[in-house]
Amino acid sequence: MLLLLAVTLPTGIAAIIVALAIGYTALALVLQRKLSNPKKMRHLQNRSNALSKELREMMKNKASQEEMAKKQKELMPLMSESMKTNMKPMLVVLPLFFLVWYVLLPMAFAQYSAAKINFIVPLGYKGLFFIVLFVGGMISSISIMIYDRKKAKEEAAAENLGNAEFKVQQSQPGQPGTR
Repeated sequence: MLLLLAVTLPTGIAAIIVALAIGYTALALVLQRKLSNPKKMRHLQNRSNALSKELREMMKNKASQEEMAKKQKELMPLMSESMKTNMKPMLVVLPLFFLVWYVLLPMAFAQYSAAKINFIVPLGYKGLFFIVLFVGGMISSISIMIYDRKKAKEEAAAENLGNAEFKVQQSQPGQPGTR
């Protein structure tokens, strides 16, 4: 007869694992922001969206294949550049995750491999790390998305204001920069 004992993960160890997961999430976020250029990404995304919209309109209006191919050729480099920019941080963050998952956690918490913490379902130390990492990642991603949208709106408003000031300046005779 096999006797299974439920070993509870000590609170201090669980707190350390949660802190590691939060620390990793913060580090991954900082690396992502440093290795990619958010302003460039917003510009690429806005340009790609505009070209995609134009392409859809061309399809609705049954434009010629040559015109649509030209528009697609214009869109492809933007999409490629966007993918490269998104991949750069992942090339650093993903190996770091594997290092933590397969080396650091087992080395530091091997003696707690049978221990569980009861959270909705029983979780081992890796499960707890992953859940906190996932939830922290979702929260930080949503926060960054909201921040980036706000920043994009501010940039668009500043650009529109700058364009309006430029037009007003050009329309006033005798001002520097006018014809």
